[in-house]
Amino acid sequence: MKLISVVDKILSIIEATLITTFLTVMVMLAFLQVVLRNLFSFGFLWADPLLRYLVVWVGFLGAALATKEGKHLGIDFLNRYLQPRLLHAARTTVDSFAAIVAFLLTRAAFQFLLEGITADEMDLFGLHKRLYFGVIPCAFGLITLHFAIRVVLDLHAFFTDKAEVAQPHSEKSQI
Repeated sequence: MKLISVVDKILSIIEATLITTFLTVMVMLAFLQVVLRNLFSFGFLWADPLLRYLVVWVGFLGAALATKEGKHLGIDFLNRYLQPRLLHAARTTVDSFAAIVAFLLTRAAFQFLLEGITADEMDLFGLHKRLYFGVIPCAFGLITLHFAIRVVLDLHAFFTDKAEVAQPHSEKSQI
């Protein structure tokens, strides 16, 4: 169980670092664009498309991080009314269903990436568009992994009857 928790923590650190880096670049680049356009009537042609791509990356990585924190999907009223053992069973059921749906979305996103965006589609930088939109299947894969980890932790808590094991995400963990 400890290894699973460590892997989950490492993934969330990587996700948070990427989100922070991308947000910083976005703010600085957008600010620079405004200053350049207003003061010098000049701007970087590549900045606006890059900002759009970074918004997609931040959004999908944020969804993956929200899943890890237990804030992606919540049915809060069950937390108040169910006994701990039943709560773990309910969390396991909801997280299992969410993992299956996320897995199916991962497969569909990979199919879209391979079939919907041709290999010769390039952007303003001369890079393949698949590079930018590759975040979609990757993020759904991370979401699937986070839900699967939550299922394992909740099952462990259900069978060992330890409520604290099933709540690695936050103190106000929801299902």
